[in-house]
Amino acid sequence: MQSTFKFLPLQFSWVAIHPKPVGVVQFIGGAFFGSFPTIFYRFLLQKIYDQGYTIIALPYRFTFRHWSVAIGLVREQRALRQAILDEAKRRDYDYKIYEEDPKSAAKNYFWLGHSLGNKYIALLELLTDLETKSEKEILGGCVGRDQYQELEDRLNGVDFKDISLLNQPSILMAPAITGIESAIPVKAVADFVKRLGLDVKPSVEETYCLIKESQLFGLMGLISFTKDKIAKDTVDWLKANLPNKPTKMRELEGEHLTPMGYRQGDPALVETVLEFLKAL
Repeated sequence: MQSTFKFLPLQFSWVAIHPKPVGVVQFIGGAFFGSFPTIFYRFLLQKIYDQGYTIIALPYRFTFRHWSVAIGLVREQRALRQAILDEAKRRDYDYKIYEEDPKSAAKNYFWLGHSLGNKYIALLELLTDLETKSEKEILGGCVGRDQYQELEDRLNGVDFKDISLLNQPSILMAPAITGIESAIPVKAVADFVKRLGLDVKPSVEETYCLIKESQLFGLMGLISFTKDKIAKDTVDWLKANLPNKPTKMRELEGEHLTPMGYRQGDPALVETVLEFLKAL
């Protein structure tokens, strides 16, 4: 069966359904560029698709409140999987993989992030603990009461199995866990806004605290770039502080925007991502 790379709008995502899928890759890009993933990351996503993976490109959503986006992303997954299953059946594609539990030991579902999009993946990893722990145990002393209350409100009535990333390995490319400066590139303005008491939630420090207290990051692959000044602090912190070191780590030649490309991209990065996908 001939495979044609084409994105379809399903639910709130863009999906390229492979006729004979070997896995499903869910992708979240960085601020701004990640809002149009089918354009700015097309080269990389097509190369992954060509190896047999169905691609789900989740558009980056700008907000100061990152918990709400993370929870919203996973709450949409059940309806999205059903939409993909229905479309695959309609096209007479192989569809068994869409009927399986994404959390099964088969590990056929993966998450791939770039830049600030990785923060959402990290928050989803943290929420996976809700199957066995309370919000208070997960948040501990890392965040304020306001975030605890926000999580409690948004998770009211949610089946925690629906927001679990258990057995869904993630690959982080140039992870940049940053604060309001990611939305306001002028440092003086960003500093002024911070002095007014405004910043993303959870903040950089809060996110680091949550990750350090978690035991959920043993399945992660980490890709960094030699000339990447934007992600350097985050990469250095992750390498030094992750409770469980990533299964795969690789530093490649390049800079922060190396994962991007429409007609042309970075072959070495493509090769590394595919190697990680097959090994995780």
